Amino acid sequence: MRRTATFFFALLIAIAADAQRIGVVLSGGGAVGLTHIGVLKALEDNDIPIDYITGSSMGALVGALYASGISPNEMDSLFQSDVYQQMAVGGVEPKYLYYFKQDMPDASMITLGLNVDTALQMSLPTNLRSPVLIDFEQMRSFAGASAAAGYNMDSLFVPFRCVASDITARREVVFSKGDLALAVRASMSYPFYFKPILINGHLMMDGGMYNNFPADVMYDAFMPDYIIGSNVAYNAPPPTEDDLMSQLKAIMTQPTNYLLPCDPGIIIEPKTHTTLFDFASAKQAVADGYASAMEHMPEIKAEVARRRAKAEVEQARTRFKGKAPPVVFGDIHFHGLNKNQALFCERLLNKRNEPLSAEDLKPRYFRLYADNNVGGLFPQATYSPVRGNFDLDLRVKRERRLEVQFGGLVSSRPVNTGMVSARYNIFGRTSSRVEALGYFGKFYTSGQLRWRRDLSSRTPLYVEPLVTLNRWDHFSGFTSFFQEVRPSYIVTRELWGGANIGMALGNKGLLRFDAKYAQSKDSYYQNSDFDAVDTADVTEFHYGTTGLTLERNSLNRKQQPNSGELLRVSMRYIGGNENTLPGSQWTERQSFTARHDWVVFKARLDKYFLPKGIFKFGALAEGVYSTQPFFQNYSETVIQAPVFQPTPESRTYFLENYRAPQYLAGGLRTIIAVARNKFDLRVEGYLFQPYKALQRNPDNTASEGSAVSSRYYIGSGSLIYQSPLGPIWFNTSYMDGLEKPWVWSLNFGYVIFSQSARE
Repeated sequence: MRRTATFFFALLIAIAADAQRIGVVLSGGGAVGLTHIGVLKALEDNDIPIDYITGSSMGALVGALYASGISPNEMDSLFQSDVYQQMAVGGVEPKYLYYFKQDMPDASMITLGLNVDTALQMSLPTNLRSPVLIDFEQMRSFAGASAAAGYNMDSLFVPFRCVASDITARREVVFSKGDLALAVRASMSYPFYFKPILINGHLMMDGGMYNNFPADVMYDAFMPDYIIGSNVAYNAPPPTEDDLMSQLKAIMTQPTNYLLPCDPGIIIEPKTHTTLFDFASAKQAVADGYASAMEHMPEIKAEVARRRAKAEVEQARTRFKGKAPPVVFGDIHFHGLNKNQALFCERLLNKRNEPLSAEDLKPRYFRLYADNNVGGLFPQATYSPVRGNFDLDLRVKRERRLEVQFGGLVSSRPVNTGMVSARYNIFGRTSSRVEALGYFGKFYTSGQLRWRRDLSSRTPLYVEPLVTLNRWDHFSGFTSFFQEVRPSYIVTRELWGGANIGMALGNKGLLRFDAKYAQSKDSYYQNSDFDAVDTADVTEFHYGTTGLTLERNSLNRKQQPNSGELLRVSMRYIGGNENTLPGSQWTERQSFTARHDWVVFKARLDKYFLPKGIFKFGALAEGVYSTQPFFQNYSETVIQAPVFQPTPESRTYFLENYRAPQYLAGGLRTIIAVARNKFDLRVEGYLFQPYKALQRNPDNTASEGSAVSSRYYIGSGSLIYQSPLGPIWFNTSYMDGLEKPWVWSLNFGYVIFSQSARE
């Protein structure tokens, strides 16, 4: 009898242990929430069952990945991958950047959108990072799991709940059904970091605003026998009068209860040096989470009698993944557009109207995102059992019709330049924009009006008529009020009109043809011995030019890049009439006219090596062959000659020694990039080798020297900080030919000019 009672007692204990259900609660906390992966990994390694998961913000993302069948080891690899690191900082993977859609670079640093329908109401950015990549990858990652579960989160690999904050209704929202990607994206829309999203007309933001540790959701939804919490977030300290972010956070968020609603249970509080937005330290965060969980493992094992072997978990995970259909899209539906705009987008994404895999869709998707009339994309995949593939509902946000940009250069040298532009976007069966761009400063002034139209043709094409006025003023320096004012020694002006026609060659390639008519007017002196009463020589050159340029560009920045490459090959014809009027320094001031025709061939390779890590290296090679004839005098011949300008600083000087009809030039760069590519220490050295250097004759006419008899050098060292607006850099350079070859400057902004007639 006693043996029978003992047997039944043991049986009851075994049944109770087998019935014991374990819930895991994951808090928000930004990059610190990556420690949750280590906690899940420790639980699996010790055969602790995970029957339910709830999460908020980053906890929602980690929990959803686990609930969709992704193992902690797979998550560890995912969060260390290049694609995830790109998602964390926003933007698009470099290989999917669509060079065809990029305008010629300018000096802009700030862009503001204006609503022309509401009395030019200004629209400020609502997020620091673009969510376009993370939205696409989450849609692709969770589509199969959502379909396998029948859009019921109780039927995932592990039943799951996540919370978001409905700031329209000012309440917490718990997701139990529907699209997993949509729910997670709503839960992790951290204020001002990622843009909030609309669900059923309500604006959703980060779940941590109202409930950053959803232990109560776990208890209400699943009633587990034991709760294991992983908490890396705490209620924020009171706001201070000088901290705007603390004030906004206090207004928007509600205090969270970081306690378990009932016993039994345990809360693990992983300790890590990873900070809120330090997503680059994923490996360390996971390791710290694992170590913290292992410290509590004896206590967990004492309370949790049930075990689930890791091999059994993997088998169940494999079975669940096997239910997920492949992510292939049949129909694509556009929302937020009219019929013509939807037709334009459809031609970009799926011209042949055939099923598309996620891999096939991805490059087309980001080509659409690159269009100037598209301000944002949000995808949602819904499985169609009848067809056996997915519908893609694509919410397209139009870019503001009117955009204004500001930028320029602030320098310790007298080359300060402001930039402002206004762009009006036109969206229909084609994508167009009209832009007026202006630079203003003593050194450089420009005005440009252009209209670009992207055609919805089988091969991507654009047509861009434009008119441009450029003026460079190479002066000796500013003078004080009491000093005699000396005129500038070289002023070059050009007015031209024409058109560019471009054709895309893959994601990074572009073939561009241009035809222009230009008028240049150059005022200059033959030597530095002049004063305010002297008059300059003036040369006017009226000419036509046409060129063909083939380029491939994957550089990561428009100035001072440290990864990628640029290969550009061009050929150009120039033909026109010179009219030169000598100045007061000439004894004979008879007007000179001549006809000039020549061709120019140019090739440039700018390449960087070792894109990962602290140390980076680069190489530049450039070659020019021109049949340019001599103009009436040496100075104008030099002004018209091709020029080698390898650094931003060199573009702000008139470098006489680096101009020649034929030359080879190149150099090497060594870069030390620290603080996640925010700081660059850049050391560069270049050699300029003209085939036959231009020489000044005693009568100020031009001639050529002996072949390969002269060469010149440029050395440069820069410390660069890539601020959110633009680069701030200190530079010291050595340039052959300057009166004082060693120069230095402190700068903020870009040394970028409008397109010239011969570009």
